[in-house]
Parts: sequence; structure tokens; C-alpha cells
Amino acid sequence: GTVCFSESFESLSVGLQRSFWQLGGVPCQHQTDRMSAAVNKPDTPEKFTRQYQALLSHYNVQGRMINASRPHENGDIEQRHYRFKKAVDQALMLRGSRDFTDRKEYEAFLQKLFSQLNQGRQERFAQEQKTLRPLPSKKMDTCTRFNIRVGPSSTIRIKHQVYSVNSRLIKEVVNVKLYAEYLEVW
Repeated sequence: GTVCFSESFESLSVGLQRSFWQLGGVPCQHQTDRMSAAVNKPDTPEKFTRQYQALLSHYNVQGRMINASRPHENGDIEQRHYRFKKAVDQALMLRGSRDFTDRKEYEAFLQKLFSQLNQGRQERFAQEQKTLRPLPSKKMDTCTRFNIRVGPSSTIRIKHQVYSVNSRLIKEVVNVKLYAEYLEVW
């Protein structure tokens, strides 16, 4: 599991790649619930977004999506997610506090919980792991790149968000790498 702050392609890419590398291999298929970071609008001829298709191609994975208005097709995962949220709530109550000193401590708490919840699945996981295909030589970059002209108020707009940059850059074209939690401007 990965802490995600949005349903963006960047978050999807980080989480999916992290899971492949943590599993030590790649499955034949990845199924999505039609989230817009992966699936194009119905009137578009391509089934998946270019970024998502590139991610799948990098790992040689076939993409699948559930049918529109059919959330029950993802029932196992939705139920597991519901039960995981309940387990987090219970573990936090037993811990006696929902406060963490930093994100690293919270992620360690979640990893410990994942380990506890998955203990009874080790034999089945070992069987599944045998069917995984090899990982590529490296991960795919988890950012989206943009070339944007800086506006007169020394701002740039990326995915409906406005960011200010140094006023020296007004009218210049900057290269932006948008990651799940930050961006780089060059």
C-alpha cells in the first residue's frame, strides 16, 4: 500500500511501480476502476490514457477496466479496501492516538499493519509469486513533463493549479516535472 494524496497519474504510477518491485515481479494484467488518470473519456477512441498505456507497456502488462456503472466488478478489491480502512481504524484505537511525529512513522505503522493482515496469505502469495513475470531493468519515471510559458504575473498553471515562479522568468518557457507530491521547474 502507498499513501496517495490524489487520484492522479503520478500517484498511480508511484503506487503501481512500488507494488511491482515490492512483489518482485509483474502480473500479466492490471485492472482499473475507470479512474480518469488511467482511462480516457468514452468518446475517445483510445481506451487508456497515453501515460497509463506507456506505464503498462514499460512493464509489459495488459490493461483492463471494469464496465461503466458496474462497481461490483471490482468487488473483491472494494471489500478488501473497506476492511483495510476498518483495520486501520481499529489499530489506531488500540494505539491510543492518531497523531504521528512524521509521515515516515505513519508509513511504518501502515507497513506493520499490512504485514499483520497478510500473514495468513503467505502460502497463497508464494503460489502467485511463481506466476509473476520478470521486472524490467529499471522503473519508469513517475513524473509528467510540461513546457509552459511563464505569465506576466510570474505564474504557471499546471493541471488547474497555479504556481508562482521567480519574476525573472516572465515570458520564458520553463520545463516542469510534476510528481505526485511536488514539482520541479527548470
